[in-house]
Amino acid sequence: MSTTITTPKPLTMQQRTKVALQQLRELTDADDVKLLNAAINEAAAVEAVRNSAFRATIRRIYEDLSALPSSATRGRRIREQSPVELIPLPGSEGARFDPFAPLNPYALLRLYGPQQLRTALSGYSMAALREAVTLVRQKHPETKPKDARKAESLIDYLVEHLVGLQ
Repeated sequence: MSTTITTPKPLTMQQRTKVALQQLRELTDADDVKLLNAAINEAAAVEAVRNSAFRATIRRIYEDLSALPSSATRGRRIREQSPVELIPLPGSEGARFDPFAPLNPYALLRLYGPQQLRTALSGYSMAALREAVTLVRQKHPETKPKDARKAESLIDYLVEHLVGLQ
């Protein structure tokens, strides 16, 4: 009779997070997970400022977690983007563009024109693209993107409605 010893599979980042959160919920008798997460982050920041051993522990765990495969990146294509230089349209030299202001797709269109609009939009986050779609939908309330969960679909919608205005 042979016996096979199997080693348990290491926990994923999500599983480790769930276990740690459950332990802290029990230790603190907390029932609101969002409040507990905020309290944990604040307490950890305070402790990390005054305790170098705690900072080192956080760094070690961070390194351990970064070595784990993440379901957030599994199955997604990581696209390498080479830097693309956007060239402002002639006559827009004096235009001021604030990269920290909310995304204004109309300003991007005026600055870069219809040929570069898609490229200009592709550098923005999903949140910024959603804000831009909201802005365009105010002028076109009967329209909406095909799939609001995908950046490409939001960009398609913006380009279609902004370039169509030309």
